[in-house]
Amino acid sequence: MADVTSGPGTPGPSGSGRSAAAATTTPKLFVRQSSGLVRNVSVTNALFFNVAAFVGVGLTLYPIFYSLAFVPVWRAGPFSAYGWAAIVAGLFCVLLALIFASLTSVMPRSGGDYVFSSRILHPFLGWLESWTLVIASVLIIAFEVPLVLRNLQISARIIGIGAGGFHGANTWFTDSTGTITGTPGFIASIIVLLLIAVVALLPTRTFHRVVTALAGFGVACFAGMFVFGLLFTHKGSFNAHLPQYTGGVTAAHIAQTGKTAGLIATTHNSFISNIFSTTVFPLMLSVLLFQFIGFQYSAYIAGEVRGNVRRGVLIALIGALLIGVLANSVYVDAISSHFGFNTQVSWGGSYWGFNSALTALPLGQPNSMPLLAVVANSSLWPLWFIISLGGVVFPFLLCPVYINFISRMQLAWSLDRQVPEWFGNVSERLRAPLNAIIATLVLTGIFLFFQSYKDLPTFLATTGHKLNLAGTAWFSIMMAILTWSLPGFNAILVRWRRPDLVRNAPFGKALPWIGLAWLVFPIWIYIFAVFKPIVDALKGGSALTYLETNGIIDAGIFYLIGIVIYFIMRYRAVKAGVDEKMLFTEIPPD
Repeated sequence: MADVTSGPGTPGPSGSGRSAAAATTTPKLFVRQSSGLVRNVSVTNALFFNVAAFVGVGLTLYPIFYSLAFVPVWRAGPFSAYGWAAIVAGLFCVLLALIFASLTSVMPRSGGDYVFSSRILHPFLGWLESWTLVIASVLIIAFEVPLVLRNLQISARIIGIGAGGFHGANTWFTDSTGTITGTPGFIASIIVLLLIAVVALLPTRTFHRVVTALAGFGVACFAGMFVFGLLFTHKGSFNAHLPQYTGGVTAAHIAQTGKTAGLIATTHNSFISNIFSTTVFPLMLSVLLFQFIGFQYSAYIAGEVRGNVRRGVLIALIGALLIGVLANSVYVDAISSHFGFNTQVSWGGSYWGFNSALTALPLGQPNSMPLLAVVANSSLWPLWFIISLGGVVFPFLLCPVYINFISRMQLAWSLDRQVPEWFGNVSERLRAPLNAIIATLVLTGIFLFFQSYKDLPTFLATTGHKLNLAGTAWFSIMMAILTWSLPGFNAILVRWRRPDLVRNAPFGKALPWIGLAWLVFPIWIYIFAVFKPIVDALKGGSALTYLETNGIIDAGIFYLIGIVIYFIMRYRAVKAGVDEKMLFTEIPPD
């Protein structure tokens, strides 16, 4: 199906794609073809697509995220500050799921919130929101690739502890510093990226079958780690065996270093004051935003979901969200407490470089759950190895899933002339925008280069003149501010801005209230976890260092690039005679 939107002074009847363009002599005719996508994504596919999009390294490495906020981690009742943050974030994200399910049901097109924001608010806001999300997502891919390699090292260490051998696994893919960087790290990362490309370039139906199968394996590993990890290991044996693999460093010593570094709360406030804190808890919530981003991505491929789109998207979103909440609360807190909670917080802080009292990383690795398990019970090393392979698969799988949804966003851009039409050319073999996928892979390769080599100027990266994992995570959080906030504004304003689009939308009358309730969450986080620290840093003497190391300057540059691209493309569209008012009045073609 195709529609024809004409420029000024040009008749605009419905037509049949390029044949309509050939039938007119007007050079300013704007022809809008069908997207070329096929609706062959099932509800199950959409669910596992979302699961793959948010889990990443979390399957085995969730304990390292306790320390990423670099604030004292407290505990209350059965959960840590991190676990409570996951529950609070999950409850609010239900509201976001309702917004996406409602708007997707009346605008069932690939491109997700770009389509909503560009039609409800303004094309500029839709573009800037989606542009910053794409950059954040590519950085997350670059974040995950070295952790695929790190999990390969850990898997080899598990075999070594259980059966012997692989004594040099910690040096795989590393330079002389022992980290996955430099030429060895870059070459290995590019090999992983090429394997990611193989999956990303599968025909759409095959792609979703592969994603569903691998994500299903990962979820089974979740269950296996939780059940067998708690049943077949003991804290006493873990504490007793650990020193023989760490050169005599005990679990008690590791735990004490976290208190010395300020990573573990030593004062006890009431639960209510902890939850409504304007210092510690918002930063923890921001880490959960980083963890949960992706649970909503099936809404961005809505143009390919078959059957009842509202039901399919809502089931996929709520199902993935439930897994995310359980994984980031019950799962990680239970396993971490089982092996010693303070030990896990401190060990994770050492991995990020935040624990100055523990500069030598125990075992030379982050505290991966199956690695902890094999230390406690080496006789079951084949089981821990299989679970660790799940830890290799999930961060790998996240990458082609991200590339898939990014390419659909680029397709929506090209249909709206936000980028050259080249990006939206859909391959008949893949039933996917091939050029957009290739462009995303190339951009990812560029970021991997700057993670590996010291070629960035100081004002962009103070840590060795290159990107680092912690800085990449905070950069992504900064870039995603519009992604988290604009859905709320869309829900609040759509009944007034575009009543024609939401006349039959589910939850239509409640949408403004749902949007308002949702906005409380990201606004609270960004005020106290992002903007307040920036203001405090600007008042102090280390403002530039703070802005550099937390990716804020980098984010500002990419915001500026996005603005420049928007106005260049709008100038080109107007010069070509595109009727933008008509273009952004209608939703993109199916």
